[in-house]
Amino acid sequence: MAEQPRLHAVDAGGDAPRTDVGASIPLASPRFDGNERKYLNECIDTGWLTHAGRFEGAFERAFAEKFGRPCMATSSGTAALHLALLSLGIRAGDEVIVPDLTFGATASVVLAVGATPVFVDVDPETWGLDRDAVEERITWKTRAIIPVHLYGEDAGDFGDLGVPIIEDACESLGFVPMRGRMTCYSFYGNKVMTTGEGGMICGDFGNAREWRNGGFDREYWCRFPGLNYRMTNMQAAVGLAQLERFDELISVRKRNLAIYNRRLKGKGKWLFVAQVDNPARVAMILKGHGVDSRPVFPPLHRSPAFRSYASGTFPVSESIYEHGIALPTDATVEQTNFICDLLCRS
Repeated sequence: MAEQPRLHAVDAGGDAPRTDVGASIPLASPRFDGNERKYLNECIDTGWLTHAGRFEGAFERAFAEKFGRPCMATSSGTAALHLALLSLGIRAGDEVIVPDLTFGATASVVLAVGATPVFVDVDPETWGLDRDAVEERITWKTRAIIPVHLYGEDAGDFGDLGVPIIEDACESLGFVPMRGRMTCYSFYGNKVMTTGEGGMICGDFGNAREWRNGGFDREYWCRFPGLNYRMTNMQAAVGLAQLERFDELISVRKRNLAIYNRRLKGKGKWLFVAQVDNPARVAMILKGHGVDSRPVFPPLHRSPAFRSYASGTFPVSESIYEHGIALPTDATVEQTNFICDLLCRS
């Protein structure tokens, strides 16, 4: 194996020493030094690998107890969003309001049920849906609104608009309270807690469990064309172990967020998004020093999959995309300060 490059922090000023911070800094570093191995071994030893094992129920109960709402584990955050729409009976002819600046799954699930996504620009302060623009786009066809708590920032409360709210909180677990009729989370590998792939739907999710479990009864009579969006026993085992130490895991992000907020211009809690003049140039500088980064999600109205559904202009989402770069928020204090040093000198 090739030797990993050593990193040296840029001098903070004056005669400050250069500090060796070790190997490369990834965007996220999942921590599996709790009960993850123990619970996984139990799955293997007992032979219960599918969702039928004990951990799916245990994970759901523990999650509901910690966050205070009924919940159901899913195979991904995308699956949770799709199930939320299905449980509301949203279909062709309906419209769902979504932000222009978000991960593509927020709009993809709307198309998956046959409905039309209505794109709205975001607020420059919250990076969530612009409330005035949302109110202008509500029509008799609007069946749901999907606020996105982008990068862990609070998009606000839209529950007074008379339309069911499905919160896309895939990036905001532990940072934003649940307010919508349903709230959906992701446990992808770069999230605060992870199951590898996986998600959770919380709140009043109606018959979503039946949709998730295939739509059939014990004798395999299909009541409706359900899906298999179940979380495996092995994923749930990891999730339960991660949840046991959730406060510890999120404290690392909050600690590093305080450093970023003090030293850089930007926003974001799950990942900190620095505002810079030239994100591509900054990304190359970071890469040259072994630091991982990510571009901001491209505005959906630019994407080939969605541009035909967009109308109007989206200046705020354009500006955030053109000047933002997402930085590792799951690192050591030394590494976080090293990243800040690089950006301050770039």
